[in-house]
Amino acid sequence: MISRNTNNNPGSVVQFLITCCGLILLGFSSAIVAQDEVGIEEVVVTAQRREQNLQDVPISISAFNADNVEAYMFNDVTDYLIRTPNAAWTSVGSKSRRELSIRGATNLLNINRGLRTSTFAFYQDDFSVNGSTGNPPVMDVERIEILRGPQATYFGRNALAGGLSVTSKKPHNDLAGSVMVDYSRFDTIDVEGVVNLPVVKDVLAMRGNIKYSESDGNIKNINPVGGGNESEYKYAKTTIRFTPTDDLTVDITGTLASEVAGMREGVPTGVFSNFGNFLYQRDSIRFPDANNDGIREPIPDGVGFYPENRTRVNFNFPQQVGTNYRMITGRVDYEMGNVLFTSISGHINSDFYLNGDVDGASIDAWNEFRNIERQSFSQEVRLQNTNESRFQWSVGGLYAEDKSDYRSTTFTGRDNGFGAPAGIPVGTTDDHDKIESWALFGQFDADFSDKLTLSLGGRYSEETISADVSYIAATLSQIATVKQKFTSFSPRFAVNYGVTEDINLYGTISKGIKSAGINTDAAIVVLQTGSEELTQFFEPEIMWNYELGVKADLFDDRLRLNAAVFYMKWTDMQADFLQFVVIDGALAGFDVVSNAESATSKGVEVSLTALPVENLIVNLDVGYLSAKFDKAVIFIEGQNHVLDGVRTPLAPEWTMAADAEYTFNLSPTYDGFARVEWTYRDGTKTNVAGLIHEGFPYYSPSYDFFNVRAGIRHKNFTITGYAENVFDSNYYPNAYVKAWASGMSVEPSFRTYGIRLRYTYGE
Repeated sequence: MISRNTNNNPGSVVQFLITCCGLILLGFSSAIVAQDEVGIEEVVVTAQRREQNLQDVPISISAFNADNVEAYMFNDVTDYLIRTPNAAWTSVGSKSRRELSIRGATNLLNINRGLRTSTFAFYQDDFSVNGSTGNPPVMDVERIEILRGPQATYFGRNALAGGLSVTSKKPHNDLAGSVMVDYSRFDTIDVEGVVNLPVVKDVLAMRGNIKYSESDGNIKNINPVGGGNESEYKYAKTTIRFTPTDDLTVDITGTLASEVAGMREGVPTGVFSNFGNFLYQRDSIRFPDANNDGIREPIPDGVGFYPENRTRVNFNFPQQVGTNYRMITGRVDYEMGNVLFTSISGHINSDFYLNGDVDGASIDAWNEFRNIERQSFSQEVRLQNTNESRFQWSVGGLYAEDKSDYRSTTFTGRDNGFGAPAGIPVGTTDDHDKIESWALFGQFDADFSDKLTLSLGGRYSEETISADVSYIAATLSQIATVKQKFTSFSPRFAVNYGVTEDINLYGTISKGIKSAGINTDAAIVVLQTGSEELTQFFEPEIMWNYELGVKADLFDDRLRLNAAVFYMKWTDMQADFLQFVVIDGALAGFDVVSNAESATSKGVEVSLTALPVENLIVNLDVGYLSAKFDKAVIFIEGQNHVLDGVRTPLAPEWTMAADAEYTFNLSPTYDGFARVEWTYRDGTKTNVAGLIHEGFPYYSPSYDFFNVRAGIRHKNFTITGYAENVFDSNYYPNAYVKAWASGMSVEPSFRTYGIRLRYTYGE
């Protein structure tokens, strides 16, 4: 077996791609001669809030249907994002703390604070969940869509870089359901159940989901306190569908989810961040400066550093990290002749917590207790025509209210290095944020001929942002209240030209906006000191996207080609930094956001799906990206840095994914299948600090890995054996900073394998 590591040879990648394309084209010789009726099935998407063929929508989209979700075994937002061209992600220690990137546009913000807004829209069944979770459960899913480029018209504010939309399966009028049991490495158990009940035939139906999973995890704590990244996840959802007439459909859905893990996932790197060096520079005995370079050496602490250590940590005080969330939504669809009225109401509430040891070592230095409670309510109404006229239109309005209560306290331990007694709170924040917004939006599509369609859309938004924050640190104890209103307009223009019935060309110009905000910490400093160096407000980010694309079904629907080239101009990026201010002789740290000036992102995306021979389906996705700051000055680690020409974080040059599945007949009622999946990501800087540092661990090197799956399918059940990262490729997607005494942490890759059984009836 050949091992894989992070030192990939670009030549092998090119050879792999050439081989894939060659096999696809070679297979078409027999397919064209056969001229049978087998073809790639149509993909339905709702990116423009109506069901359309993917090939007719002038947007660069990666779409996965229910069969894809099961075949790839998606369980997390990263699973489907990593199969998307020009997409990347990082994590800062838990499943609920993902940071996403599309086309090089990502948050440069601290994702752990209140209502700091995302760069992406994230919708579940047309309801925005972004205010409370960036990683909703993947279960009983009908469709997942990843839209690249600004999507403000329908997805609203903060759809700057794109939108993610998850559509669940709905109740229907037949008795149906499924049961899934999965057992894999690290004693990981995953159980799912679905039941669909026709309560009153053709009038009332109900669909329920339940999921439970637990795992011992791949990281162990060698300290007597025990623990590690063991986890437990619970999820339940019920949808009731009421259809009293043919024209009226009412869906009411309630969701509960709970996730808890024994630690922030990660192992030490042996490289201090600027913050870590500041914390431990006074302790020259345990943290020597071996090189006399002014930087202390982290302690190995009996476990050592990555990459030699990929599985062990040593912390002396329990950790716990997790999220609970509750969601209820109501949807009404009422057809009035050729007009559809839609109302979507929803409320989501989440509690994120991070408690316990924050120095990540056997010394007793620092403990933190953090809780972020977020809740969001929105009411959206839409009107759109449903007839087959040459003029399609959709208009609507939205009211939304987002709230956040952020509470965090850090306590000293006995070995804090500052000589302070144990149990002293060194920084307490109590931050209450609120965003109240409303918007009007619409899109109009006109068929000027059988081949030419022009689209014009836009969204006007108004947001009122307010914050009440109290901060206690050293001699500082202060309360501040700030409030500001912002307005924005995001237009969209698109043209779609049908060269033939099977080939469409499109062009798009669109604008995206990421909300402005309040520097709550800066408000404290300004109020306490009268400082004019820090601003209480930061401006919105603006993104203009220019895109040309082609969508084609070729060779009697045996080859699907979707490709796009784009140029995106990004201005006023919001960048987060830690500012230290001396107040009454004491040092206090504040989290502050400023606006950098401009960046450019340009690239190419290609997706191929092919049926070169009967029973063999092949997918290939390739993204090329050049995303750089044009003009930017960002405050990092205590001073301004000019970053003109520097590549933006989370912007790998090449992103690739390929897979192939072959199905064969075992008997009249049983089919066998085998599939292989390959993923490649170029190296990239993963955070703001990496913009001024080189090498490990600020730079995540390029990596690739393979998954294999094989099994048996029957009408009612499937048995699948699988191995993921089968060659045990050694890589890390991110390094994150905390008060670690053993250096920054990285989440190490690992190999896993298991078996899955699924029984389905009535679907």
